[in-house]
Amino acid sequence: MPVLYDTKPTRQTRHGLVGLSIAGILLLIPIIVFWSVWSTYAVDVPKWDDQALKAFLFYLDSETSISGKLYQFFKQHNEHRIVYDRLITWLDFSLFGKLNYRHLMIVGNLSLVGLLAIFGLVFGRTLSAQTKSLSNKSSFSLTDCLIYLPPVAFLLLNLSQWENMFWGMAALQNFTVVLWIIGAIYALCFTQNLPLALLLAMAATLTSGNGILIWPIGFAILFHQRILNIRAGWISLIIWGIAAVGIITLYFVGYEKPAGNPPVRGTVFDLLKGWFAFNGAAAEAFPIGPVFVRCVLVGGIGTLLILGIWGFVLKKWLSHNKLSPFDYFFVGVTAFLLGTAAIVAWSRVGFGLNTLITSRYKAYSLVLLAIFYSAAIVYTQASFRKWVLRLGLLFSVVLMASSYRAYQDETIWWRQYLLTKQFSWSYGTNKPILTLDSITTHYITNSPAFYDRVLPDLYRLPTGPLKPLSSIENTNHRFTLIDTTAFNPVGPDAGNYILLRSARRLYLYQTSPYVNPSLKASLGLADLFIKGFSCPISEVELEPGTYQIERLFVKPGGGIERYPTGQTLTATPQASQDIEKNW
Repeated sequence: MPVLYDTKPTRQTRHGLVGLSIAGILLLIPIIVFWSVWSTYAVDVPKWDDQALKAFLFYLDSETSISGKLYQFFKQHNEHRIVYDRLITWLDFSLFGKLNYRHLMIVGNLSLVGLLAIFGLVFGRTLSAQTKSLSNKSSFSLTDCLIYLPPVAFLLLNLSQWENMFWGMAALQNFTVVLWIIGAIYALCFTQNLPLALLLAMAATLTSGNGILIWPIGFAILFHQRILNIRAGWISLIIWGIAAVGIITLYFVGYEKPAGNPPVRGTVFDLLKGWFAFNGAAAEAFPIGPVFVRCVLVGGIGTLLILGIWGFVLKKWLSHNKLSPFDYFFVGVTAFLLGTAAIVAWSRVGFGLNTLITSRYKAYSLVLLAIFYSAAIVYTQASFRKWVLRLGLLFSVVLMASSYRAYQDETIWWRQYLLTKQFSWSYGTNKPILTLDSITTHYITNSPAFYDRVLPDLYRLPTGPLKPLSSIENTNHRFTLIDTTAFNPVGPDAGNYILLRSARRLYLYQTSPYVNPSLKASLGLADLFIKGFSCPISEVELEPGTYQIERLFVKPGGGIERYPTGQTLTATPQASQDIEKNW
């Protein structure tokens, strides 16, 4: 029987297997938590731009020619060409017979897993090349791939991404364009596979407007690789240039500047603050200090550090030292992220600086943290990498844990907002009968909701005791219903709702519970909500008439209680205030 002696190589193998096992477990934690939270809160209800995907299917079916159908895939949506979103939408409808927005979210969210895989490949190839443990440059070390990857998983897969996580079109567009571009940069830097890089670059351009940035970035990488003889000949650069001209020309054929963006850009100082805040938006999850200030500080420090690493790479090149694939990768990825931040700050600062730290943009800040951590691992001496790994784990785990507490209230609100909107547009009379048009019912099916099993009861007057609201305000045709004593339970559907009843129809609204502002609550040591809620209702959303106001209370276990308030509000005719759009 063979005996395994306790030699140094044997101990290293044993320790390596233990390290890989721990790394594997750590990698699974954020993935499992992310998808568990997603499955708990995601609903198959269109939100804002999601309606455009349903309209796309209708217009696509209405076209009778091949050119007309292609036009529906390529036509402009705001400032973007969302061919990828429309392709996935069409595939989902074709496969399942109905468009399901949860399916779109799944495909979009899987892009984060794809990003994680790319970072793993980068670690595996870069670190193994540094130690010269492998002679085949096309291979990589599984150990290096996995050991240093967990902090990236904690940074990418957390509730900071909540808005994109639970929004079909946003998940497909905002997550996937980052995957395509970083994948293209990886292909250019670590492989000689130009066709793959071209395919991913074209996919990025036809997914989101900022995907165009890959073309100048890729051109710069290829040009520099050529003059250093990393790539033979000029053919790759010529092909890339021709493809760039072709796809960018296609992008802008028939392009019209979208209406609705603010003309005010702000001062140079505002733009700089906005740029820093966008880059540091991930810091919002931490419960310490003023939100915008800490985003600006983290973004400013991070941006300066990244520019410092650019200086390090530049000095390395000027000293005639060979640039590694990771040098190109780091500069390319951060150029894309910082460039996107500058574009968004320029085009969105007029909406208000706080717009730049909203959840839909946080993917860029989180990837910026991930690439900075990667640089710290790669550029640090091997003897200190374990300390970088430990610090990276500490930071990323704290950020992930903080995010699930910091954005829990918004995640609950989002789900309840969508389900109440679904009720109000689905039931347009004083009877529990669906009034959706035939086009809508052909393409989508209503999501199951907490009110389905008690729907007939909602159309009967409540019999509970009178529970009036604390106040009802009406300012600039916007009602605000306030209660300062209501208990707010925590759960996907649990909480207080407002039911408006007229002789003609019902409306259902979610409320916004008052969030506990204490540090203990932010750390999960006290209740998330305190007593009280507010409920804003725009008068333009209501059919003119007088509405009885009722309370609807959903218990964490699903039980529903209803109470009259003895109060009413009267909605007068209002002109529509639709935002001008091109879809």
